[in-house]
Amino acid sequence: MKPHSLAVDSMRAFNTDALNRQCSNIRQRALITLITILLVFFSNAVLYADEARARTAMADPENPLVAVFTSKGAFYVELYTRSAPRNVARFIALVSGDYDFPGTELKSRYYDQSSFHTVVPGRTLRAGNPALNRFGLQPASIRAEIDGAALGLDTRPLFSSSAAVDPSLAIANREDFEREILAPLYLVEGIKSAQALRNQSEQMMQRLQQMSVLDVLENLGHRYSAALRTQPITQGTVALMTTTPGETGAELVISLLPSPWLDGRVTPIGNVVEGMSVIGEIGSIEVNPRRNAELGTTIYSMRIL
Repeated sequence: MKPHSLAVDSMRAFNTDALNRQCSNIRQRALITLITILLVFFSNAVLYADEARARTAMADPENPLVAVFTSKGAFYVELYTRSAPRNVARFIALVSGDYDFPGTELKSRYYDQSSFHTVVPGRTLRAGNPALNRFGLQPASIRAEIDGAALGLDTRPLFSSSAAVDPSLAIANREDFEREILAPLYLVEGIKSAQALRNQSEQMMQRLQQMSVLDVLENLGHRYSAALRTQPITQGTVALMTTTPGETGAELVISLLPSPWLDGRVTPIGNVVEGMSVIGEIGSIEVNPRRNAELGTTIYSMRIL
């Protein structure tokens, strides 16, 4: 074979190999692009599906829906505007960064980049304590919105037929009974001395026998409103903690189980309608801000959808 022919054949083989490599590279890039598109599509589909499931699970599609993005995943909360209109409106302002904090012109999405600072495993999660806010923001307290009659607190007697105190009051011993029930009752009834108590001992005994759980909580300073149709605290309920009896702040509590001991003491503002598995994971490890704050799940952001 002539040298010229060898050169031509060699050149053809080189061009063919180069073309094949180029085609292979193009196919690889196309495959990578396709995989990327599919990953983005399915990732977005999952996100949208979560929101779609949340909206399907809502009790009222007209209610606001909040997405909470955390380091453990996202969950969604339906807000109950009819049951707690002022507290829900204030919560939305805090989430959206529209709240006017007393004593400062700073605007901030209050819950973003905070954490679930307190976790009692299997019972409750808490977030939003002003004492732990990164900017030192202190939202003003407002009146609680709780319908005690809707919760049936007025029909639950203080004492059962066996003389046991209603378990929702969490009275563990005599000291608790004196502090939580007797002392507030004496104050309301104007009894200020041992002699006055002796003079009215029979009336006080009758009063105790007639009292309801609602009476006990009102004596402690809690205040109730009618026609709000407040729901009991169940698994997934989101509520605002009281700062003092009868007033709420910005701190959230999410219940991991039915919690009658919270009924009448906190203001329910919504319910987790999607992502309870995330809530369960967050609530699986005890967190105490004084001992192991670093274990608290981070709240990246909250958004009104």
